Amino acid sequence: MNDYFGYTGKTVVVTGAASGMGKALTEILVDLGAHVYALDRVEPRVPSVTKSILANLGSKDSIDAAFAQIPLQVDAFFGVAGISGVHNSFLETLTVNFIANKYITDTYLVDRIAHGGSLVFVTSNGGLRWETPSVREELEPFTRGDSWNVLVQLAREFEAEFGSVPGSLGYILSKRLLNFWIAEQVAPLSDLRKIRINAVLPAMTISGMLPEFAEMKGGQDAVESDLGPAGRLAESVEMAKVLAFLGSDLASYMSGTHLSVDFGMNALQIAGLAPDRLGWTLRGVLSRQPTA
Repeated sequence: MNDYFGYTGKTVVVTGAASGMGKALTEILVDLGAHVYALDRVEPRVPSVTKSILANLGSKDSIDAAFAQIPLQVDAFFGVAGISGVHNSFLETLTVNFIANKYITDTYLVDRIAHGGSLVFVTSNGGLRWETPSVREELEPFTRGDSWNVLVQLAREFEAEFGSVPGSLGYILSKRLLNFWIAEQVAPLSDLRKIRINAVLPAMTISGMLPEFAEMKGGQDAVESDLGPAGRLAESVEMAKVLAFLGSDLASYMSGTHLSVDFGMNALQIAGLAPDRLGWTLRGVLSRQPTA
């Protein structure tokens, strides 16, 4: 049988490997013959991984310590870990979901990803409309940040404009930032070593964060009333399968792809057949909120 995925013997890194999409993806990659370095805040208990590494993406020092345990050549990286922001601050949410991924890429992956290698990030359908001019203008200062400290300062300055910003809005901003930044990286990474970079934008998925997303939307009933054409929530493994595909040899001519895995919900919005709830800027929303 041909190895169409091309993971056999390859070195692969997965963040968020202890649960949900990350765990499901790690299990698939191990089955496909990859040497998987599994990162998470708790011990990733997937049999046969090459190495389990404790890492907190909210801490630069923790990330540095984790990558000291990872080989100097990596064939594929999957940035799956993230937080909803429902019970986190704006800065915490932006740090884990965006700043950490940009820092990991700039500091480590640009040097370690092999020729023709792949980066795949989990963003979100909550990060849609990142490409519209008004939203893009809001995002550009953050993606220009060239260090961890600069990005943290930009986040603090943004929040200071409005007194405070809920972590749930930080989630939207962080996922839009990831989507926009991924698009910006297509040419530089291709020029570097023909490295591909892509994003998976999940719809609501059954995972450990589902209760927090339900809280964000106003309760489980609100989630159940907005299931789209599929008529059900996605399973974590359904996202993992798409992640494995995008990082594999099967997707060797795909880069800059923002793949909404949502059973057509975004397509309906684009076609005007369903309401588009994300055509707004964060500053626009926050400027209309009463100040304390």
